[in-house]
Amino acid sequence: MNNPRIGTLTTLCITIIALAYTQPLLAHNDPETLIKKAFSEIQAQENKRALETLNQLIAQQPDFQLAQLMRADLLYAQANPLEKIGQTIEANLRNDLQAEARARFQALQQPPEGMLPDYVMQLPTWLSHLIMVDLNESRAYLFDIEKEQLTFINSYYLTQGKLGAGKETKGDRRSPIGVYQVIKPIPAPELSTFYGAGALPLDYPNTWDSRNHRNGSGIWLHGAPVGQYSRPPKASDGCMVFSNDHLRQIMAHIDWQRTLVISDSKLKWKRPEKVIAPRESLLRTLENWRTGWEKQEIKHYMNHYAPSFVSNYNEDRSQYEKRKSQLFAQKKAHKIQINDLLLFKYPSEKNLIVSVFMQSCERDGKTTIDKKRIWWQWQNQQWKIINEEIVH
Repeated sequence: MNNPRIGTLTTLCITIIALAYTQPLLAHNDPETLIKKAFSEIQAQENKRALETLNQLIAQQPDFQLAQLMRADLLYAQANPLEKIGQTIEANLRNDLQAEARARFQALQQPPEGMLPDYVMQLPTWLSHLIMVDLNESRAYLFDIEKEQLTFINSYYLTQGKLGAGKETKGDRRSPIGVYQVIKPIPAPELSTFYGAGALPLDYPNTWDSRNHRNGSGIWLHGAPVGQYSRPPKASDGCMVFSNDHLRQIMAHIDWQRTLVISDSKLKWKRPEKVIAPRESLLRTLENWRTGWEKQEIKHYMNHYAPSFVSNYNEDRSQYEKRKSQLFAQKKAHKIQINDLLLFKYPSEKNLIVSVFMQSCERDGKTTIDKKRIWWQWQNQQWKIINEEIVH
């Protein structure tokens, strides 16, 4: 957002975030393409063609266990009735591979036509990539961001925690639901072969996690163990695991310093026009907050803060109001600007929106510029600030 302030809401709210599609980054002989082709051929009862496709896939990717299973089933079916996938192998492995097959072929391969992720309300210039994770479907969606437009790049099968979504405590073997920044990648040579092609650590626990007493650490997007193309849908200790080829694609494609990961138990999608009303409501509240601060009207300003508010310095509401009252009493002119705004709904929370922006504060002839994150919760028919922090 290039406006010097956010007071001119009309221009902002007319803009509708768009979703464009690009050709997925897959070759015709990519393992993911071939496994989908084989499955389609089996559905069409073209078993001979399916076997040829699987032979091609296995020659290229011999560690793709699901492909090996499907091939074994087809060979078995040439002389025996085949009642279900995996009839030829041991029960535990069969169950894992059956779950992987279901996840791969039931998940959306790309977003529904004309729909956006139901989280993004406003996009800034400092964000270049978005990774959306649907934990229930074991699927991740990669988007590029440019000029308020999301461009869908590709989707990927992934593994989540053994006990599913919704991490709460250390060692609970669940993957977190939330919005996370990618931290500096860890290359494969610095890790054991268990992590495959490398890792993209996430900043779990974030502020909302900590506020809700969630703990634990070491949540990564990482590769599959060397010698194993992919893992079952629920097999990690909380990390999100990709095939090594896909993790390499993602790591090569994104600017990790400008990437967010949004994970939810079940991704929700919406039509672009549906973003206007909720965004307008929050933008007006944000502008009222900015005006109260700039004019140093303490009552107006503090009316935006919830009773449960916690500041960047871990102050409660009364402590924060006391400090701000003392500052405003000095009657020194303030000039506050808000630029480059990110707005998003927080996953699995009905009444929580997060704003992140570049904040310019001019006072006593000096200007400070910070990246600020404000957490807004709908309380008593108003958006109220429950947390405010400087992002480093």
